[in-house]
Amino acid sequence: MQKELSEKLKKIPQLNKSSTNLDGSKQTQQDESKIPSVSAGVAAVMATSASSGSIPNISNLPAAVADPTSISATTPAGLATVPNYEAVRRAQELAARMGFRQDPQFAPLINMFPGQMVTDIAIPQKPTKAPVLRLDAQGREIDEHGNVVNLTKPSNLSTLKVNINKQKKDAFQILKPVLDVDPESNPHYDGRMGINKTKLLRPKRMTFQFVEEGKWSKEAETIKLKSKFGEAQAKEYRAKQAQLAKAKAAPDINPNLIEITERVVIKEKPKEQIPEIEWWDTPLLRTGNYDDIADGIIGEDKLKMEKINFYVEHPRPIEPPAEPAPPPPQPLKLTKKEQKKLRTQRRLAKEKDRQEMIRQGVIEPPKPKVKISNLMKVLGSEATQDPTRLEKEIRSAAAEREQAHIDRNIARKLTPAERREKKERKLFDDPSTVETLVSVYRINDLSHPKARFRVDVNAQENRLTGCAVISDGISVVVVEGGSKSIKRYGKLMLRRINWSDVAKDDEENGDSDDDKPPNKCSLVWQGSVAKPNFNRFFVHECMTEAAARKIFADAGVGHYWDLAVNYVEQ
Repeated sequence: MQKELSEKLKKIPQLNKSSTNLDGSKQTQQDESKIPSVSAGVAAVMATSASSGSIPNISNLPAAVADPTSISATTPAGLATVPNYEAVRRAQELAARMGFRQDPQFAPLINMFPGQMVTDIAIPQKPTKAPVLRLDAQGREIDEHGNVVNLTKPSNLSTLKVNINKQKKDAFQILKPVLDVDPESNPHYDGRMGINKTKLLRPKRMTFQFVEEGKWSKEAETIKLKSKFGEAQAKEYRAKQAQLAKAKAAPDINPNLIEITERVVIKEKPKEQIPEIEWWDTPLLRTGNYDDIADGIIGEDKLKMEKINFYVEHPRPIEPPAEPAPPPPQPLKLTKKEQKKLRTQRRLAKEKDRQEMIRQGVIEPPKPKVKISNLMKVLGSEATQDPTRLEKEIRSAAAEREQAHIDRNIARKLTPAERREKKERKLFDDPSTVETLVSVYRINDLSHPKARFRVDVNAQENRLTGCAVISDGISVVVVEGGSKSIKRYGKLMLRRINWSDVAKDDEENGDSDDDKPPNKCSLVWQGSVAKPNFNRFFVHECMTEAAARKIFADAGVGHYWDLAVNYVEQ
């Protein structure tokens, strides 16, 4: 029954088409366009009510609409012959009332009710049955009519590296070389040197990129240094290690990793040749070689037996070449009170250990210090038996103690040479000190003999080198030496010598000059140099400034004179 109904429903569009072709002329079509039909009105009312969710009662419609005979009169001729049409229509009305859409299987009926379906909504086509795969003799897919079905291949969506490389390889087109001029037309062409036209241009094959030895261990060490010392210190340490590694591995380094600079060839130290006899066997063998040894056995007559004794020679240990050990941690600076407290604790612990050793009998107990004042208190009844003998013993013991004290002081006393060395250490710097300090002084007038003597003698006593150049209107003193000597000499020049008094003495002798500036000494410059430029201290008197500057220029320090001349006191 259902199959019969579906076949007849498929014929409805054809009946509608034939009925529309048989309808009236153009005039009647214009009248129908002006006056809406009853069926259209019914369809419009039902569509409006279906969209709002309610279906109006057919009995409430006008008589022309509610009358089923009028509807049947307006239906096409072929539609009246379809059985169960009213049942289908009622089913559609019920579905619209419940909110369901039209079934696509009954698409021909939808054309009869144009107001019930929304035209802009696409109804999905549901397959009535499972698709059937049909293949021909060549294995190609065909439809039910035997036509070959051309299906587009799905694009490869794989993201694996292997598939991507395969796609690139498939897309790669091998090209032949394009030559502008045919080389064979050239009479001077040599086929062995030219390009072969049939040769294919292929891309260069990739080679293996091996990881250098120690790469991952270096990265692990770098991370460890960053976590331990921080970024800056780790970077500094890494640069230092790279320099050391580069210096060690210079002969065996990969030439591809060397910077393009002038290559320095480092000659390896030649290895020492194996001697005929070792140095430790030379004093023991009489012949001086190993010819007398047969099968590892040697007779006593071929050895110097007087050189063999029961002593064991321990060679001096040689420290392996390595970086020096880091300096030990500096002791904590203590206050005077803390130092005294620690000293008291050390002495108490030492005395307690000594008493414990006396108690155990390891050392002898000290003799009691008996004096005349505590004679009766220490000895008691023994003092009354023979007081003369006890007094004599007590006085002799006191004399021994005093003499032992004097002997200890004499043993600690420094010899004259040690005393001089101690005094030199106190007054002067260590002679092994590399740094040399230089001081340049400018004096307006150094012509007075007293001031000149003090400048010269103090420089020699402080073991300073340099010179004092005296010229008309200006005098320059340059001294070189250690820090202690330079400091003492600076106090002499700037504090101890009263330069204004020296000028007054000159005025009293009749050499006064009103236009002369006041005499004073100024420190022009003080700094350190790599090595001294003078061998000893001397005094020069020059008539002109050119002669004075020449003395400094001969020593290679002409700029000292220029500094003093151009010096302006602030």
